[in-house]
Amino acid sequence: MIFLETDSDPAEWLLMPLRWDSADERQEWARTSADMLWRLREKRPKRREIRTLAMRLDMLAEGIPGRVPAHQVFLYAPDPRRVPLAFYALTVPVEGDRTAQLREAVQADQESPVRPLEVDTFTTKRLGEGLRSLRYWGSREGALMMSLNFAWRSEEFGVDLSLRAVADDPGWLAAHLEEADDFARSLWLSDVAARD
Repeated sequence: MIFLETDSDPAEWLLMPLRWDSADERQEWARTSADMLWRLREKRPKRREIRTLAMRLDMLAEGIPGRVPAHQVFLYAPDPRRVPLAFYALTVPVEGDRTAQLREAVQADQESPVRPLEVDTFTTKRLGEGLRSLRYWGSREGALMMSLNFAWRSEEFGVDLSLRAVADDPGWLAAHLEEADDFARSLWLSDVAARD
């Protein structure tokens, strides 16, 4: 199995499991993660604050698997008062023209009715040259939405990798683009089976 790894700050970027043996296990992960996130920022966080974040993490952990195509999910949680932003990572076997597949993965040819789509080359030391895009649209409820999309091809592993986040607060995501880009630069692929 191909696995996406990172050496980003675990106090801000949580790897969220996608499979749970029980609701109790999922809720324990949420409580432990919430407690860690708060204690890294405050010496004596309030129990209410920890419980609130634990509920948010549990809702994400319960709601995301199966709803969004992803092999891994990273939660960006720089502020424990906010709902963490999910970054969905997906690998698919290499197929077809590299440029066409990467453009499809970053939604380069999708409509962006609110603002023009921004598509740029995005290169990292570990994953090589890829693409990055910002896309804006309106939700059915009229909210402004923004997606940040990355994609690379790995000939070594024979996969195309995509990483995507969707925000209903584009201003907040826009203010954190540098951190998201740094996270993308921290990623690399490894073969879990080769390590065993």
